[in-house]
Amino acid sequence: MSAATGHRKTTNGAGRKPPSRLETVLDHIKQRIADGSLKPGSQLPPEIELARELGLSRTPVREAVKVLAAAGVLSVKHGHGTFVSAGAQASLGQLLLFEIYLKDTTPQKLMEVRTLFERSCAELAAQRRTDEDLAAMRACIERLRPLVEADPIDFDATLEADLDFHRAIYRAAQNELVATLANFVLNMVSGWLRRSHASGGLADTVRLHEIMYTMIETRNSGGARECYGVEANMAHFRKMLEQMESRDGATRVS
Repeated sequence: MSAATGHRKTTNGAGRKPPSRLETVLDHIKQRIADGSLKPGSQLPPEIELARELGLSRTPVREAVKVLAAAGVLSVKHGHGTFVSAGAQASLGQLLLFEIYLKDTTPQKLMEVRTLFERSCAELAAQRRTDEDLAAMRACIERLRPLVEADPIDFDATLEADLDFHRAIYRAAQNELVATLANFVLNMVSGWLRRSHASGGLADTVRLHEIMYTMIETRNSGGARECYGVEANMAHFRKMLEQMESRDGATRVS
């Protein structure tokens, strides 16, 4: 059994989720640094080797390296490889504290942070997107469309397609620091996204993704239409959060 398959089977209480592919890679690298098998100055195995070891594609490995490099845990030396930074243990501690802090916050606060990044990334993507970026976004939408209409619905698959659409927008922004931070926050809210899917929040998702796609395709980075694309997505998720919290409150009272 691959690492990815094994993790997917450790599903789900309410609000809980199995680790994403990105989280699986992050946890693997962080654990190897923590247990000393990767020391400061050590070179990471090649992307393809790590991907094969974890039973994943190279994409989440590449994204994990970007996250850890932005956090100061890894150092990427182009043409030479990826190495554990000299201050990796301290940076890892700071990253862990940040993760704990984010996981201990409220969904509403995370939503506010996410909205900031969604706006920035959508605006930059509208200015900088390439045809390849548009193709990646379109592929995510078309991947999600039949999943939404399936019976029964595979909510793990809908979550991945939803997240991948937003990650494609982040990449199209062509700012690795902004994309890394936006993706980090997206991972923090992904459990709530999955709950919103399972609570009926999928009905409008494809339509809202189409709105954002159109704004980016037409390079409408400024104006009300771009804001509407982001705000409609955020308002949709905010409404689902409120409905879930209301149901959770009613369950606790009863």
